[in-house]
Amino acid sequence: MRIQAMLTSSEIFRPEDVAIGVDAPTVKQVLLQAARLLAASSNLPEAEIFKALVDRESLGSTAVGHGVAAPHARIQGAGRAHAVFLRLARPIDFEAGDDRPVDLVCAIIGDYHASAELLRTLAGACRGLRNAETLAKLRQARNSGELYSMLIEESGP
Repeated sequence: MRIQAMLTSSEIFRPEDVAIGVDAPTVKQVLLQAARLLAASSNLPEAEIFKALVDRESLGSTAVGHGVAAPHARIQGAGRAHAVFLRLARPIDFEAGDDRPVDLVCAIIGDYHASAELLRTLAGACRGLRNAETLAKLRQARNSGELYSMLIEESGP
């Protein structure tokens, strides 16, 4: 039941990087919402982040199953990994391998020259978001602060 501890680091994942009730009825709109939050935390241009996420998604769905997607991209100048977590207002088709619609999204960007860090962060997030009990808790959170607290709790020692 652990979300990778790296995700809860204040350098990578902050309370303001969590949003619930996100109204995004298409994959592109999900990526746009993620890009907005990632731009705020990384100080990189939203359009550049959005393009990178869309380009990566065009290679194949980043849905990982169980109603979870992990869009990710490498971006020149990111400096380090940045992550945001979205809980969608309504599940959407993300072309998941298990055919389940997605309602939980953990989007991650990393520096173009730091692929290993991005992959470690992504792998940790995906491992943590496979546990059915964890996913149920995340879906039941009443607000973004509670959801963030759950993410931190799940990444604890």
